[in-house]
Amino acid sequence: MLGKLLKHEFKAVNRLMIPLHLGLIIITIVGRFYVQFVVSREHVNYSNYSLRMWEGIMDFMLISAYVIALIAIFVITWLYLDILRFRKNLFTDEGYLMHTLPASAGEHIFAKLTVSVVWQIADGILIALSVFAMILNKSIIKDFRYFWDGLFSSFPDIFGVPTGIGIPVFLLIALVDTIAGTLIIYMCIAIGHSFNDHKVLASIGIYMGYKMVANLLSSVVVALSGVGTFGNMSINSFFFGVGNYNSGLDYATYFWLNMAFSLVLSLILGVGAFILTNHFMTKRLNLE
Repeated sequence: MLGKLLKHEFKAVNRLMIPLHLGLIIITIVGRFYVQFVVSREHVNYSNYSLRMWEGIMDFMLISAYVIALIAIFVITWLYLDILRFRKNLFTDEGYLMHTLPASAGEHIFAKLTVSVVWQIADGILIALSVFAMILNKSIIKDFRYFWDGLFSSFPDIFGVPTGIGIPVFLLIALVDTIAGTLIIYMCIAIGHSFNDHKVLASIGIYMGYKMVANLLSSVVVALSGVGTFGNMSINSFFFGVGNYNSGLDYATYFWLNMAFSLVLSLILGVGAFILTNHFMTKRLNLE
C-alpha cells in the first residue's frame, strides 16, 4: 500500500511542482539572455544620462523580479509540501477518504514525508543552478575553480577533518535536519487538529511554543557545554566552527562532538515527532 500512496502523492504534488519549476527554468533562460544582452550592449550615445537612467531602472526591476520569483518558488514549495498538502489531504474533507484506505497512519506520514523531502531537495538544487546560470561567465568560472580548490585545501585547517569526509557529513546532517523539521511541522498540525475549534490557530500556537522552548534549551546547551547544534534547536551558523574553538578541544574532536550532537538531536526530535504524529492520527483524529 505504501507504494501506491507514494505513486498517488507524487502524481498529486507534481501537478503544481512541475509547472512551478518549469517556470523557474523559463525565467532562468530568459534572464540569462537578458544578462548577455546587458553585458554586450553598446550605445551610440552612452553619455546620454536619460538613457542610462532608464536602463538602470529596467535592470533593477528585472533583477528584483527574478529575486522575488526565486523567493516565491522556494516559499510556495515549502508551504505546499510541508503544510498545505499534509493538512488538506489528511485533516480536511479529503481526510475522510484517505483514512478509509487500507493504510496505516505511519504509511500516510512516510509517503507525505518522502515526497516533500525529494521535492525540497530538487527545489534547492534547481534554485542554486538557476542563480549559477544567471551569473556564469569566464571570470566566474575561473574564480570558482580557485574557490573550490581553496575550499578543499582550507577545510581540514578549519574543521580538523578531510574535506571528503566533512562535506558529506554536513550534507547528511542537513538531510536529517530537514526530515526532522518536516516531521515537527506534521506533529504540530496533527496535535492542533485534535482540538474541536480553531485547529489552524492551535497548530500555529503549538509550533511557536515548540520553537520558543527549543531555542531556550539550545541556548542552555551551548552555554553549558560549548558545543553548538546544527539541527532544529540551533542558534549557530552552518559553519559553526569558525571562531568558536574556545573549549580547549582540538578541531577534529570539536567537529565530531558538534556533528554527533546535532545528528542525535535531529534523530530524537524526528523520531519523537513521528511517534506523536502517528499517535494523534491514530488515537486522536478529529475531522469534524
